Amino acid sequence: MIGPLVMNPDVLRYNNRYPFKTGKKFRWYIAVNKQNEAIGFIPIENKASECLINNYYAQKEGHDEILTDLLQTVCADYTGDTPHLTALVQTVHKELFIRLGFSTIKEWKLYIKMERK
Repeated sequence: MIGPLVMNPDVLRYNNRYPFKTGKKFRWYIAVNKQNEAIGFIPIENKASECLINNYYAQKEGHDEILTDLLQTVCADYTGDTPHLTALVQTVHKELFIRLGFSTIKEWKLYIKMERK
């Protein structure tokens, strides 16, 4: 379902040319349109001490709404007794993550490490 997105050169550019990671410890959240096509995703890596958002994608059309909906679903699932949520966020999305309860841990040129407890 997400193969065409994660291999698309435009989507890879969105992720600053870094390949998307996955594995047994990942849980994927996928947004789909009415035609059941993937239009966004957030993979969460479940570690012992944290749940990590290391990359994500939402198509241009409806970008903020798609990303907000995905993040709200993720945040609802990772509350209570689950390890806290950590995210490596593109600087352009800082305010969106702040609105959803994330706070800054460290800032770099292209990314911000944020957490939500």
